[in-house]
Amino acid sequence: MKMSIRRVALDHGISLHLREGGQGPATTLLLHGWAVPGTVWEPVLDRWPEEQGRVLVPDLRGTGWSDKPTEGYTLDDDVRDVVALIDALVAELGLSELTLVGHSKGGLIAQRVALERPKLLAKLVLVSPVPASGTPFDQPTIDFFESLCGHREGATQLITAMLAKQPPPELLERLVESMASVCMPSLLGGFEAFRNASFGDELRAIETPTQVISGAAEEVLSPELMRTEVAARIPGASLQLLPGTGHYPQIECAEEFTAALLAAVS
Repeated sequence: MKMSIRRVALDHGISLHLREGGQGPATTLLLHGWAVPGTVWEPVLDRWPEEQGRVLVPDLRGTGWSDKPTEGYTLDDDVRDVVALIDALVAELGLSELTLVGHSKGGLIAQRVALERPKLLAKLVLVSPVPASGTPFDQPTIDFFESLCGHREGATQLITAMLAKQPPPELLERLVESMASVCMPSLLGGFEAFRNASFGDELRAIETPTQVISGAAEEVLSPELMRTEVAARIPGASLQLLPGTGHYPQIECAEEFTAALLAAVS
């Protein structure tokens, strides 16, 4: 799909870089996860059919070409940005059939948005999402992850450690390169949200039809975690596991994942 780019100024002073393509009332908003910008969705956009409607991909604050303030990297800040972005796009484009898709930390954000803006969402798709109950780590693991932040070698190690399938080398290289655009406050704040989210008990209030898609070979955010801490907590949610796939199905099995995503948003 042919994509255009622009910036969207939010009402609280932050501007986000936005990729957009397609047209029509049906709209899919793709939220990326921790330590990467919207680049992670490019294999999906390459396969997105024109007839599917509008697709929107922001870079969240602190990543890609979006604003990078020196502070403001809590989960609340990200949720505020996404809600403001949705409100701005609804006012501008008259969106009425919005499907929100969130990967990893973007899935954590999406769960909160579904609680705060239920009437705006037609569907919710969570891709290898961080559970709303958080994912606690011991201190050595925390120290290890934080040691990987802010340098190319660490970015490479960080993403390859989360893969179960080896993607094409040029695709992995592009994603690693794009990770250099993520500022350190975003990396550290996002990791904090990853570990310390604590609204799992609220998920029973989500009314939006929800599909969870995850890798069957995912280790950190395991299939069991997806079952018990995400799908089982959201009324009516279903879980689809992609065989042999880890945390980044967009680049590990782009064809299979895009087909699953298109089925979920249709």
